[in-house]
Amino acid sequence: MIRRTFLLTIVVSWLGVAAGMAQTAPAETVSTGSIGLRTGFDSNPTDTLGARGSSFVTQTVSYDYLRGSLQEGIGLKLRVIDTLYDPNVAAASTNVLVAVTGAVLLAPDLNLRTTLTTTVDDNWARRSHAVQLRNRIEYSTSEFRVFANLDTGVTALNERNIFTEGAFMPSDDNFATTTVMPGFAYKFDGGEIGTSVALSHVGYQALDILGLDRSHNILQPNAFFTAKLSGVELEGSLSPFFASYDTADFENVRQLLYTAKVRYPIAPWTFGLGSSRTVLDTTLPFASLDTALAHEASVSYKFDDQNAVSLLARYRRDDYLGTGLWSTTFLTGIDFAHDFGDGLIGTAGASVRQVRRPEEVQPWALNLQVGLQKKLDFADAPKPAPDKVAAAKPPSAQ
Repeated sequence: MIRRTFLLTIVVSWLGVAAGMAQTAPAETVSTGSIGLRTGFDSNPTDTLGARGSSFVTQTVSYDYLRGSLQEGIGLKLRVIDTLYDPNVAAASTNVLVAVTGAVLLAPDLNLRTTLTTTVDDNWARRSHAVQLRNRIEYSTSEFRVFANLDTGVTALNERNIFTEGAFMPSDDNFATTTVMPGFAYKFDGGEIGTSVALSHVGYQALDILGLDRSHNILQPNAFFTAKLSGVELEGSLSPFFASYDTADFENVRQLLYTAKVRYPIAPWTFGLGSSRTVLDTTLPFASLDTALAHEASVSYKFDDQNAVSLLARYRRDDYLGTGLWSTTFLTGIDFAHDFGDGLIGTAGASVRQVRRPEEVQPWALNLQVGLQKKLDFADAPKPAPDKVAAAKPPSAQ
C-alpha cells in the first residue's frame, strides 16, 4: 500500500499534457493518448520481510480529450495502469482514473464546471474504489477569480494491516464525503495568490470491524499561490486541518498541512524540488487518519530531441494517528527515454528503495524495467519530439 501510493509516477515531465490542455483556446479540440508495455523484475513487490522477488508486466493506457476549453467545453480523461506479478508472490496491481467534465458559460467571465470522476486503486495491501461529483462555479477576470465548490463522493476502502501482515477485512468500509469550499484568488503577472476554506462531513455507512464510529467533520482553511519568476516555477499552499469525530471513539485531529514545489528549467536541464504533508483516510485498526509526509528532488537532462535521462530521490513517512505506528520509504532511481520516431518511445529504468517500520528495517529492494510506449495524437498537428520524450519517462517501480 505504502509503495503503490507513493510511486505511481517517478518522473514529472517538464512539458506535461495537462498544462497544455488547460491553455487550449476556445473551440479547439485536443485528442491525444498513449499505450505502453513494460516488463522487468522487482526483488520485493510487497515490501515485506522475507518476500520473494517477481518478474512483472505493466500495461498502460491513457487518453485525453477536450473540445472547447475548461471554461466552456467538454472533456474526458482516462488513465489505466495494470501490473501483473507472479500470483504466488503478489496480487495484480490496478490503477484506473476516468473523469468526464462539462463546462458552460453562464455569463461573461462566469462559468459552471461539473466533473464526474471514478478511481480504482487495487493492490496486494489496499483496495479503494471511489466516485466523486464535483461542481464548481467560478467568476474569473484578468485581475482575480472567485469560486465555490460543492463536492459529493462515495468511497469503498479496505486495507491490510501492514504491521501484522494481516488479511483484508471481511467487508469494505463505505463512507460518503460532502464538501463545500468557497475561495478567492488575486492574479498577478506570472501567477496568483489566494485563499479558500473547506467544510466537509465524512459519514461512514456502518461501524468498523471493531465497532468504532469513524464519521467526522473537517474544517480546512487554505492559503495558496503559484508564481513564475525569472524562469523558476513556484507553487505552494499552507492549510491548518481540523477533524472532529461524531463520537469519542477517536481523538480529534489538528495538523498543519502544506505543499511546496519548485521547478527550474534551464536547457538542457530541468531541476525540481517538492515537499508535502497531507492527510489520507485509512481503515487500519484504531487509526483515525494517515498523515503522509513526502519530499522529492529530481533532475532531468535532454541530450537532444530524441534522448533524455532523469534522476530522482524520494522520501515518504506515513504516521497512523492514534496508534504510534509509522512507515517510511526511501527511493532513488534513474530513467532513460529514447524517441524512435513516429511517436514510439523506448524506456529503461532502475531504482532501489528501502522500507522501515517500528522495529523493522527491510533490505534494499531492486526494481529493473524496460518498455515501449506509443504516443497517439488524433489532432491535425503532431507534438514536437522533445515533448514526446519528456512525457514518456516511466516509473522505475510499480
